[in-house]
Amino acid sequence: MQSTKIDELKRGVLVFLGLAVLTVVEYYLGTHEAAPIFLWVVALLKAGLVLVYFMHIGRVFRSEGEH
Repeated sequence: MQSTKIDELKRGVLVFLGLAVLTVVEYYLGTHEAAPIFLWVVALLKAGLVLVYFMHIGRVFRSEGEH
């Protein structure tokens, strides 16, 4: 059970770092007048990470017995 908690912590830290990197990229693109489509792509990637890892959207599509 301990290794499961450590794995979840590692995953959370990686997602946090991914969001931080995407935020830096988003800031850079925003300050250097990049095409808005690039900002949309970064925003959708960030939203996807939040949905999957923090809001557990995958549970919505699982069967009842697969908790």
